[in-house]
Amino acid sequence: MGDVLVRATSRLSGMLHLVGVYAGIPALILIISTDVVLRYLANRPLRWGNEVSALIQLAVLVGSLNLCTEQRGHVRMDALYVRFGPRLKRATDILANLCGFVFAAFFTYQSFASTLEMYRFNQGAEMIDLPYWPFALFMGLCGLILTVRFLLEIFGRVPDTPVAPAPIEESI
Repeated sequence: MGDVLVRATSRLSGMLHLVGVYAGIPALILIISTDVVLRYLANRPLRWGNEVSALIQLAVLVGSLNLCTEQRGHVRMDALYVRFGPRLKRATDILANLCGFVFAAFFTYQSFASTLEMYRFNQGAEMIDLPYWPFALFMGLCGLILTVRFLLEIFGRVPDTPVAPAPIEESI
């Protein structure tokens, strides 16, 4: 069961990251470039450009958190960590993963709770008719995957070496 979850979270992490890289980043480039050109050439910036850009940036960040966790790309004190013995490394890894789990669990809960509230009260962007709830739902789903990943790490179900990113051709 653990191996299936590891493979599933790895696959989902890669897909979320690819969506951010191949959809989110180009959309950001297009929106920001258009906004700059319109602002300086026509003195008519996109009224909704900053708001939509911020939402896309948030989605790209949250979508990539899972892959960063899988590849063990989070910041740690390597100057000390490399000097630790295997037992102390395992203990600090468990502590770090417990902290990550607590964060991810609260993040997931709040994202799903916010999704319902945003949907119920029809909350959305001010300058464009764009509801917030799909972004909160996306964040909750990413958080759920992250929470499962941290649990797998805590219980030692994940290989000790970080998973190398799959070549782009194989991930698609």
